[in-house]
Amino acid sequence: MSDDLDQLQLLRSAFESFRERADILERSYNHMAEKFSELNIELDEKNRRLEESLAEQERLRVQLESILETMHNGVLSVDTMGRVTQFNRAAEEISGYSRSQVIGGQVDTCFGEKGFSEGTIHEVLRSGKGHERDEKVLWSRTGDPVPVVYQSSLLKDRSGERLGAVEIFSDISRVKELEKENQQNKTLAALGEMAATLAHEIKNPLGAMGTWARLLDRTFPVDDSRKSTLGKIIDALSRLNKIVSSMLIFGRQGNAVSFRTINIKELLHEFIDSMEVEVVFVSGKSIEVVKEWNDDPLFVSIEPEKIRQVLLNLVINAVQAMGEEGVLTVTCIDPEQNGDYVQINVADTGSGIPETELETIFTPFHTTKENGTGLGLAIVKKMMEFHKGVISVKSTQNSGTTFELFLPVVNQIQ
Repeated sequence: MSDDLDQLQLLRSAFESFRERADILERSYNHMAEKFSELNIELDEKNRRLEESLAEQERLRVQLESILETMHNGVLSVDTMGRVTQFNRAAEEISGYSRSQVIGGQVDTCFGEKGFSEGTIHEVLRSGKGHERDEKVLWSRTGDPVPVVYQSSLLKDRSGERLGAVEIFSDISRVKELEKENQQNKTLAALGEMAATLAHEIKNPLGAMGTWARLLDRTFPVDDSRKSTLGKIIDALSRLNKIVSSMLIFGRQGNAVSFRTINIKELLHEFIDSMEVEVVFVSGKSIEVVKEWNDDPLFVSIEPEKIRQVLLNLVINAVQAMGEEGVLTVTCIDPEQNGDYVQINVADTGSGIPETELETIFTPFHTTKENGTGLGLAIVKKMMEFHKGVISVKSTQNSGTTFELFLPVVNQIQ
């Protein structure tokens, strides 16, 4: 009996010990489950933050690419080995090279022999020094020089370790053209002042010389050999007087106070009617004159005599450009097609102007005529500028030439 009680006690003690250990194990399991749950929550939070970080990085990457693609400046970047890593749309347009041709290539070789050789960012990698703002010539894929303004610098991470280099550049061809045009305008302004001064100084004695030469011519008998020589002198003096008069017109400054508001179509009617007699018929050529405009009034503020002079110069040039026959067309286009400007075209069916001459035809003293002064079209351009207008020319050899005049319109009679 005593043995049975002892065994029962041992069994009870073992069961109590087992229960205690089971409780400890359960508490440990519950604690582990809590920790596991906390870890899951923490992991989920870290995953969420990671996803947000990746999404933000992707958003920034897309935003950066969008900025680079919409920039008007070209962007070229390389890694530390000089391999091209970035080449945006503007860089493609300026250089003529496509992204697929240069990405991954060596910057010293992938743009040909010239390309980006001047002031290359490879020098920035080697020297560690960039360019704040400088100008150079970039050679395009077609071999044409493109003036650009550029700046370059090293690319570094937050710790200061080099990642590569970047160059930002802009095409300044238009700026260079404007600088050239501005310099030319300054030269023309100085030339105009000089022309006006010289014309005033020369015109009076020149006129006196012509008068005395004609008086002297009257004193010689018709069969006098000296009369022929004197006739050549008179012709030369007349031509010289014409040049001086043109220089005086070119150099004279106008006054906007003398502007009048008129119906430009009435002026065109009046001018064409008189021009047909004075220019076309007198020339002895068979020239057909075509007038193209409607009768709706169209008012401009101008100096009528100056605009008549502009039209007369253009018509004389058109008649001279045509052979014994041809068609002269004068057109007036209402401003619905040209904003606030009326367009007047003077077109001929003559021999046309060579393409090489089109850029210089408005330059003073440039002429292709044997006895031309080279001031006619220069005066026309200056008169148009005086009226805040524009003149342009289109020409095809053996097909004719069209001069286009643009004058600002006014809403009503002032």
